Amino acid sequence: MSATAALDRLAMRARPEGTPVMHQNWENLLFLHWPVEPDAIRALIPSELEIDTFDNKAWLGITPFALTGLRVTALPPIPGLTSFDELNVRTYVHYHGIPGIWFFSLDASKVIPAVAARLFFMLPYFKAHIEFSQTAGQFSFDLKRTAASNTHFRASWRAGIRLRDPDVESLAFFLVERYCYFAVQDSKVYMTRIYHHPWILDEATVDSCDSTMAAPAGIAEPIGTPLPYFSRMQSVEIWPPIPLG
Repeated sequence: MSATAALDRLAMRARPEGTPVMHQNWENLLFLHWPVEPDAIRALIPSELEIDTFDNKAWLGITPFALTGLRVTALPPIPGLTSFDELNVRTYVHYHGIPGIWFFSLDASKVIPAVAARLFFMLPYFKAHIEFSQTAGQFSFDLKRTAASNTHFRASWRAGIRLRDPDVESLAFFLVERYCYFAVQDSKVYMTRIYHHPWILDEATVDSCDSTMAAPAGIAEPIGTPLPYFSRMQSVEIWPPIPLG
């Protein structure tokens, strides 16, 4: 990662102009990351986007969390649709120097938000049965995709001590400080901006992890111990997608 790339990520922290279309909270979010060879995922990402690397490695991320407080700007919360559990499978890309996220898949425990996100935000959402619980500081997340019972994720973890803010050129900053994602339709790149305060990260100890979430995207399931981080809460604003180029 170059110093210029680090500064590009830092610049994206600024709140976008205009009015966000959505507000939500991300709670008890676990970041799990594995290094992968860029060539292993290059064919799975539209050619308009470049893979973002750190020390010449791409990174595959899996992030289970609880989504709460969902509401559309200027509308009251819709009963029954304000909270659900979610899991994302993602990597990191850039478009003409703009750093962001590429989602291979997103699984949600409620179908209406998943369908709406597919239509409006152009995201590959799937409906899943998810059980997410916390007991005496131990978190447990159990997911099974509705349309493919062999696509699952099961993990148990514990949060640790609070970490200091990551340095701008650190791997932690590279992985978590992302303020947009990209979608591509008909060779046109769309960017969706998000805004939130910088991540407050805790250590995390992963006691168990069993996942088949990468295979449906055409990626070999990662092996070895993931790099984990945990965050208690993040309040997020989301802007509408805009075409680039």
